Amino acid sequence: MSISRRTFVQALGLTLLTPFTVQTLAGSTSSAYADFLLGASPQGLTVDNQGQVFDLSVASGDPSETGVILWTHINPASYVPGQSLFVQVASDDAFNQIVFSAEVLAENINAARDYTINLDIEGHLSAGNRYYYRFIYGDVISRTGRCFTLANGELDNIKMAVVTCQDYTTGFYNAYNHIANEDIQFVVHLGDFIYEYAKYEGFESQIVHPMSLPSGEKVAMDLADYRYIYQAYRKDPNLQRAMENHTFIITWDDHETADNAYWDYERDTLGVPHHPYTTDDRFGNNPDNLRQLRRDAQKAWIEYVPARVKVNESASHAFEYLSLYRSFKFGDLLELYMTDSRTYRTKEPCKDGSAWQNFWCTDYEKPSQTMLGHEQRDWLINGLTTSTAKWKVWGNQTLLAQLAGTVVGIELVYANYDAWDGYQWEREKIMSAVKDNNVANFVVLTGDLHTSITSYLKVDYGNINNWDYANLVGVELMTPAISSPNLQDTVNQNIDVGSVFKALLNGGVQVNNPHIKDFNSAIHGYALIEFNKNELFWTVYNIDKKSDNPDTAKKVYKKFHYEPVDMWLTEQS
Repeated sequence: MSISRRTFVQALGLTLLTPFTVQTLAGSTSSAYADFLLGASPQGLTVDNQGQVFDLSVASGDPSETGVILWTHINPASYVPGQSLFVQVASDDAFNQIVFSAEVLAENINAARDYTINLDIEGHLSAGNRYYYRFIYGDVISRTGRCFTLANGELDNIKMAVVTCQDYTTGFYNAYNHIANEDIQFVVHLGDFIYEYAKYEGFESQIVHPMSLPSGEKVAMDLADYRYIYQAYRKDPNLQRAMENHTFIITWDDHETADNAYWDYERDTLGVPHHPYTTDDRFGNNPDNLRQLRRDAQKAWIEYVPARVKVNESASHAFEYLSLYRSFKFGDLLELYMTDSRTYRTKEPCKDGSAWQNFWCTDYEKPSQTMLGHEQRDWLINGLTTSTAKWKVWGNQTLLAQLAGTVVGIELVYANYDAWDGYQWEREKIMSAVKDNNVANFVVLTGDLHTSITSYLKVDYGNINNWDYANLVGVELMTPAISSPNLQDTVNQNIDVGSVFKALLNGGVQVNNPHIKDFNSAIHGYALIEFNKNELFWTVYNIDKKSDNPDTAKKVYKKFHYEPVDMWLTEQS
């Protein structure tokens, strides 16, 4: 039997790099991170509290032991050609003890980067410290931000917020005002920082922040649209306060590009089953349009998210242009692995046939189904199995645990093939590696489903015994959405969520999936996670997103305690 090169490469799970054309900024003055000269420290006169110059305020991200990424944006109306930007970092909020000062060269501020500045000051700070920072442009000073570096050596405790899914069109960011006030250092964002929609589909009657994209379309079609959306989101004062006060660690999910995004290996282009480039006859499902859409989404993310990632401006292929999976070590206590489950994933299985064919489909079991791609998967497994940190934590996007209709553990039908149930061979490979290498204190943090879930993780979900330690791997903790419509919202809008989800929502989740300890898709908010040497605490907050009231009540939905020695997850009163 003959086999083509394309089929052979796909079978091995390797990346096939077919040459194609995308618009690139190679050769321009643009780069991912701004150049700077040390030592400059001018004095500004006016603090820009109203955001006239620094219209999207300031932010920090991706901490290391000796640095952090600092971010800001210059209002194009206040842009002065040839004028430098200055930055100051101090150990006190009065800036009496400046530890870093620099001039960001004027050529780094330009339309090619949409007037955003990402500044990597790796190597200039000390481990385990809090710092204050500000930018100066002309005689105007930005609002002050607060950032943190990672600890080294022994660490007894760390507490951080975990967030996901913040559609701006259908809700208010009240949760972020509460996050801004939390006594924490870091915020882990698990994706869907933006949504590509001008209005969230199906919720048009509940839009509180309508958008008119430059393209005039209902979803983002190009770089201008993505930039417009990021700017709209980043103008929110609650989000600004949270990003001013804490250092963010961010990955992306599908909506930073388009709903249910994947990589179409057969055509070597982006796959977006619901986007007009795929569905609208005007565009003819042209692979070049889809490749450019991925590039535009990547570029906008790089511009508007403070993150230390690998960027190759001269690359033509999406896989080579941006690599954003990375890890963070919090002293000896915790190592966090942030993955990218959209760039390299194969198509969601069991969707192309009739309802009857899809019911009998078992493509989710095939080794060719990958969420992470072989290189990232090996990186994750190697990191988890060799880490010397007390806690090994995976920042994951879609539900890892099984969610299915079952009979005594036998799976009959799965609720969501866009989650890990559609990629079961790879899931079992990762879980088996963790178990076989005796990786203790394994925790997965998850977003995407707009639901609060606590669950045990297993190698084999057919084994319904939650006390079989030979099968248990760790726990998965899913934070509710900041503002995106949850499953209950969707049902209330008379939108079909599918027969399986509908059945599970009617009290059948734990009966069918005994590894799931708690499931609630009727709240919005965020979670706090606190790691100690021998235990962790997970607190889920329910915060109203329907009223424009940043001081709305912060209600505790539930608190959980986890002891990894006995792998025991309990709800606290």
